[in-house]
Amino acid sequence: MAESRVPRVPLAPVGTGAPRVHIWQIGCQMNVADAATLAESCAEIGMRPGAPLEEADLAILVTCAIRQHAEDKAAGKLGELAGWKRQRPGRAIALTGCMAGEHGEGLLARFRQLDYVFDMRDTDGFFARLRDTYQGCLEGPVPMPASDRLCAYLPVILGCNEMCTYCIVPFVRGRESSRPGSEVVADAARLVEGGVREITLLGQNVNSYRDPESGKGLPGLLAAVDRVPGLSRLRFLTSHPRNATEDLLQAIATLPNLCENLYLPVQSGDDDCLRRMKREYRAAEYLRILERARELVPGIGLSTDIIVGFCGETEAEFQSTYRMLEEVEFDTVHVQAYSPRPGTAAHRRPDDVAPEVKSERLQRVLALQRQISERRNRTLIGQRVEILVEGVGEDGRCFGRTRQNRLGWLASPAAPGDLVRATVLGASAWQLQCA
Repeated sequence: MAESRVPRVPLAPVGTGAPRVHIWQIGCQMNVADAATLAESCAEIGMRPGAPLEEADLAILVTCAIRQHAEDKAAGKLGELAGWKRQRPGRAIALTGCMAGEHGEGLLARFRQLDYVFDMRDTDGFFARLRDTYQGCLEGPVPMPASDRLCAYLPVILGCNEMCTYCIVPFVRGRESSRPGSEVVADAARLVEGGVREITLLGQNVNSYRDPESGKGLPGLLAAVDRVPGLSRLRFLTSHPRNATEDLLQAIATLPNLCENLYLPVQSGDDDCLRRMKREYRAAEYLRILERARELVPGIGLSTDIIVGFCGETEAEFQSTYRMLEEVEFDTVHVQAYSPRPGTAAHRRPDDVAPEVKSERLQRVLALQRQISERRNRTLIGQRVEILVEGVGEDGRCFGRTRQNRLGWLASPAAPGDLVRATVLGASAWQLQCA
């Protein structure tokens, strides 16, 4: 969807100097990356991103539509911004992200305070209109605000070709489109030059990446980015089990900067439920991938996603998922109760699992995973781990993450960006205590 033609004409801000931009985002890591891209694009045309809302002339919302709760939060933010806009002439509001992809120009009628709705896949029209509106205030590119970020998301493939029946992503993000590998490597080098130590290659279905220039898949791209001078760590997400190939697992095992961590959503451990979800693999196939990953990479961190209460999920089907979680012992499990989304194939099915049953199943998964995570973390006591220091807590202790993505706290002082080898002294379900 191209940038919408709106029946309003935003005024240039009152005063002098480059217009100031406040960017608000909600949702997945792709939205985090989109917000960073928008900030850079604003700076390129002469606007100043990173402004606090009370000082801003333009507010841009990067929205999510995967769950109704995310849409409700964005609608609430738009309600707040209506008052903010009235406080000073010349203020404007723009919206992008999955809500723009799902609802398009209908948002302009629903939210009269909105000035712009645009698609992240085609931002040229939006920025052309900003140039026209603010032309008297723009004097060329401005420096980006100083960033102290150590970790960055780098999109490498947009959209998704999978048609999981519960998911709206293919409809709001479009079909898969991979970026040239040379462009990705150049972006990675630029991020490292700016102080980034850890890069996560990003896509809704990242392991279906295919370089349009060379034809290489994700393992080849990972190898190229891994060689960027100064890079300390490399990750990737989110993966689909159908594309978790032997070459990809070999890359995790052999590339020096690629972290020993695999985030591989399964959604359900029951074959009948997987068929209704149109996941295109079976539970046994998924388990074989994890078995091979642990063969090649002992100690690899494994994470997954689970949906409980999907259309028609019986207690027996849920028990299949529960048994898989007991068998695999993931390090991290992200679990959600199924929520119907208009426009998806599953929306045409009865949402026939009672809310109280969904809640009870969700709590059972959370309780199980809490026990598993604590047990697995406690096996690390006495071992040495590598922690990339990310910051300092309120108590003065430094914190960061291991290569397997576990949160670790350090008793000894360190600076953000340091790679520290430490001994695990204690562990809970969610963190390690190290010295």
